Amino acid sequence: MEEEVHMGNNSRKKRKIVFPYGNYHRYYGYRVGKTLKQDPRMELMQTQWFQDKDVLDIGCNEGHVTIALAQKYRVQSMCGVDIDSGLIFRAGKNLQTESGVQGAEVVLKSRDWSEYINENGTENDEDESFDPVAMENEVESVATESLRSLTGKELLERVQFKNVNFLHCSWRSHICDTVLCLSVAKWIHLNWGDEGLIQLFVKIYRLLRPGGVLILEPQPWKSYEKKKWVTEVARENFRNIVIRPDLFSAFLLDKIGFKSCAQITQDVPDCSAGFSRPLFLYTK
Repeated sequence: MEEEVHMGNNSRKKRKIVFPYGNYHRYYGYRVGKTLKQDPRMELMQTQWFQDKDVLDIGCNEGHVTIALAQKYRVQSMCGVDIDSGLIFRAGKNLQTESGVQGAEVVLKSRDWSEYINENGTENDEDESFDPVAMENEVESVATESLRSLTGKELLERVQFKNVNFLHCSWRSHICDTVLCLSVAKWIHLNWGDEGLIQLFVKIYRLLRPGGVLILEPQPWKSYEKKKWVTEVARENFRNIVIRPDLFSAFLLDKIGFKSCAQITQDVPDCSAGFSRPLFLYTK
């Protein structure tokens, strides 16, 4: 992506903007385009994954999907997290716009997700034992019902956004029913390698309640190849990746502990070029 930079005397120079974490400020414009009213992935979601559930959206960007799911399925609570503070600011603005509540009115949240996040501590209430390093070594050998939409203060009460690095903060165990990880795994993989990917999966597994689900949209390997040049860190991690996307399912089932995997779709219809990717449902 490029932007024009004015250098004076009517001269202009193109400066490339780098998004090392996939934190594109116009991501939904790239993915959805101008002809669609909503993200095509919305049509693939099912009521039982969201209605009256506590939901976490990892890498929520500007929060459009986060808010739309909360509205359509009347979640019990919804938290979107993203590493980019600017995107979280926009998500908050989008939430206020969708609620229709004007001004800086303070709303008491039905659930404060801050209670479950410790940005500088160790994992809380852990009841499963994982050794990410041992796992990394071992792997080298291996249609919805109609609901009244959430609006107004009720929407503001149930949805919130947090500016955190999901990997670098601890989470209490068994705090949510559904986790969304849509087109995020590649960026964690390129920035923190196999170890970061393992941490991602372990943390998700721990914070899910028994019977909870992970909705995962992994990017294909060819997408990694296109973005490996984004930073030197990404280039180095790319060279050392062992757990490629085609191994994710086996790893999540055999090493992390998910009970089952179902493919929601092979291709997302009506997506812009490059965004029609498989979606998977993992059940704890």
